Amino acid sequence: MPPRPRFRGIKKTPKNMEKEMLATSQRLADDPSLVIPVLLEEGRRSPFAHIEKGIAKVLRYRDDPERLIKLASKGDQFVRAYAAAISLAASGKLPYLTTANLPIGPVSFAIRGTVDKEKLIGLQHFDDPDLRLLAYWDMAREARLHIYSTEGGLFASVSGPKAPEAYVKEVLANLPYRLEGSGCGHGDRPAVRIQWLSANVEIRVCAECGAGVNTAQHLMARVAAPDPYDDLRVSVDHRYGGARPECQGEFPTPASLVREYLEGDLDDAGLITAHIKAKGEWMRSRGQVYVLGQECYGKDGEAFLGALKGTDLERTALRAVLSLGIPIVTEQNQAGKVIGELWEAHARTMLTAVSDEGIAQRVLGMRELTPGQMLSEADRLVREREVLGNLPAYSGLGPVGQLADSLAKAYRIEGTAAMLRLVERTEKEHTHRAVCYAFLTAVGEAQSRGWQFNKEERESGEHLARHASRMLSSTGEGYHEALSALLAESGSGEVALRAP
Repeated sequence: MPPRPRFRGIKKTPKNMEKEMLATSQRLADDPSLVIPVLLEEGRRSPFAHIEKGIAKVLRYRDDPERLIKLASKGDQFVRAYAAAISLAASGKLPYLTTANLPIGPVSFAIRGTVDKEKLIGLQHFDDPDLRLLAYWDMAREARLHIYSTEGGLFASVSGPKAPEAYVKEVLANLPYRLEGSGCGHGDRPAVRIQWLSANVEIRVCAECGAGVNTAQHLMARVAAPDPYDDLRVSVDHRYGGARPECQGEFPTPASLVREYLEGDLDDAGLITAHIKAKGEWMRSRGQVYVLGQECYGKDGEAFLGALKGTDLERTALRAVLSLGIPIVTEQNQAGKVIGELWEAHARTMLTAVSDEGIAQRVLGMRELTPGQMLSEADRLVREREVLGNLPAYSGLGPVGQLADSLAKAYRIEGTAAMLRLVERTEKEHTHRAVCYAFLTAVGEAQSRGWQFNKEERESGEHLARHASRMLSSTGEGYHEALSALLAESGSGEVALRAP
């Protein structure tokens, strides 16, 4: 049943609206059969006989507006509404109206007698197939009828849903997307499938075409019944690609989702999304399986990893989770995002896979970092440990020695980008600048950044570059000799003293 209208105060009637409403009133007075739905079952006893009898009594006073208003204050509510409706034409004027706020917008009507507001609106706007139906909801519920409102009039079934041909043609012609055969034309996509039983119609619509559309509500928009949707069977048509046996089971659309959809809380696209999400949970519950978007890789974890966009570090972390037999069903095609989904439950496993228990524990305390940053930091700490383990340690290095040692170790631990960041932060002192240029030359970055250095700094840096290059590739004694030579030739006067 549609939501009850909210009402606003009285206002003066615009002339064009007055003319239309008086014309509708006159039509109902001239032809009362308009308000009686055509029965779809021939030979069945009409459920509208008592209404027709009441309307016949009202019509005796069709030209007496005062008597009609009195008749609109007693007896059957529908008959009252009819009396109120034809009283407008009998009076010949409609000076004031009240406004109801309906889901479709504000609707004006005249209050006459003591009648349910929905019935007043339905009969006073009888030429509107949507508003007209407001007058019939109580009747349909109490007599267990299915009443269909079409452009040409009303039809009713007393034996359950039985959509008339005229109604079916109208609603299908007015769907907010174009039908190609029985669907939207995108047969390869997940879709809402609706079987309209009494109409012998099936409709299939994908998420793209069904965005913002609730096809079931559209089909039943002009049906008053105890349950207008009892004529529909709703499901989601979805299959994973890949033809893997692990993904071939049937998963019926959960009844709770269908209910949300029929109540209007989900559109077609929303139902498809919710179904796929629920199906993903169901897939996880069945054991080890890997699903990426609409593609199922069964138990083939390497094929799953190969389909993800990401780094070798990210794949190493994910491979550790896969080794546990953990099912993964995700819409993400980026390894970093899949890691984020698994992080809460498997952070330590992934960190340990790229480092060790000690480093993993240390990094887990860095709560300000994202999962991706934690993995990178764990990897950096491993490389730092390996690099520093092969290089001499120093005590009492001077500023130039500290700079050269830092540049070499930044490059060896984190690469060129880390070394360049250190160059950018270095103070603008001649010897420091020359050392920086030496390392830029050693890694092939001098040409693109040479404009930042003066001629003297460039010449000195080029002279020192062979020692910088050796520091970037040597270990142990070779590294120490290269650093000592760089300090001696830089003119800094510093000496590299090893730590005891």
